[in-house]
Amino acid sequence: MKNHRVLVPVSHPLGGIRTYMLYYFRRLHHEEGYRFTFLSEAGNAFDTFKRDLTDWEGTEYVEVPPKCGSRAVFQTIRQTLKTQSFALLHSQGLKAGTETAAANYFRNIPHLITLHDVIIPQNEIPGRFKRLKKAIISNVTRHASFIVPVSHDCETNHLQIFPAWKRGPVQVRTILNGIDLERIEHSRLIFETGREQRLREQFGIGREVVLGGFFGRFMPQKGMDILLKALELLDEQGFANRFRLIVTKDRNGFLNETISLVAENPNIARMIRFIDTKPDITPLLLQIDATIIPSRWEACPILPMESLVLGIPVIGSDCIGLREVLRGTPSLVHQHDNPESLAAVLIKFIESPTTDAAKRYTMEAAKRFDVRLATDQLLEIYQSLCNK
Repeated sequence: MKNHRVLVPVSHPLGGIRTYMLYYFRRLHHEEGYRFTFLSEAGNAFDTFKRDLTDWEGTEYVEVPPKCGSRAVFQTIRQTLKTQSFALLHSQGLKAGTETAAANYFRNIPHLITLHDVIIPQNEIPGRFKRLKKAIISNVTRHASFIVPVSHDCETNHLQIFPAWKRGPVQVRTILNGIDLERIEHSRLIFETGREQRLREQFGIGREVVLGGFFGRFMPQKGMDILLKALELLDEQGFANRFRLIVTKDRNGFLNETISLVAENPNIARMIRFIDTKPDITPLLLQIDATIIPSRWEACPILPMESLVLGIPVIGSDCIGLREVLRGTPSLVHQHDNPESLAAVLIKFIESPTTDAAKRYTMEAAKRFDVRLATDQLLEIYQSLCNK
């Protein structure tokens, strides 16, 4: 147990990034002896993340004042590097990676950047001064040690935008996302032996009704608006009484706008049940008939992996990133950004559920998505950089 300390800057420990850190760093901490210092913006998201790590010995936290911008993040990282000693930096996301690389520019601490998103449309940096920002990001980040995209789609997307990475000195190495099978199995056992009220009982939903689940954020990327339009088509075609949708309230997104949009259409409102978000998604997945992921783009989503390992069918789009996860699985796929295509797939599932096919795929899913495969690759990078 080497007890190397790793600084982990992350803009917001939410969604897939939060799950990634919990899944990957748990083994690196508990089994390999690495100690982590997490640096993020102060707020509810960071507080919730801290509570997830109460049993992680030696874990430290550095808070950035909320809504202070990249300059404050850069200064906080630089000050932290001055006052503490780290064997390795592991930034989460391109934004945090750029800020960390800038703060580390003259210190040359080994630096690993994990990319958790894709930049859509391709070759387009958001906001003003696109060409200047692209040049700065490219020049600063190419001096990191490794850039690790979480999927091949993510790698291709970024290399189109930052071709200078191909010339080094940074090394680009894709490590596909994975899930913690032991954690999921533990959650399953707790749920199956527990006595908490089930969703169907809570909302009076009969077994003859197909129960779907949308557990994404209410941002345009996740396609909640596409799903709502698809539900309108279900209603128009006479399927409203045969389908209900469980939706977790994303308090970090467009919550009020989404609830208002649903309330404006009574026919859609009666098909949707909002519930509070849960720190553990497994109990929710075990209570639905299908996980619905109508995203416009993804990098390498973990939610469909969790669903497939649990034997829960997935209805997802063919968008970048998600298509890579669903390829070769028994999932039903619709055209991204196409409510008509999603509605057609939902109707197909309502009339002929693919539950049996999903159950048969669980063992293959466990082999394919086991986070230990990915952690082994990440550990190899950690060891190579710390040994230097």
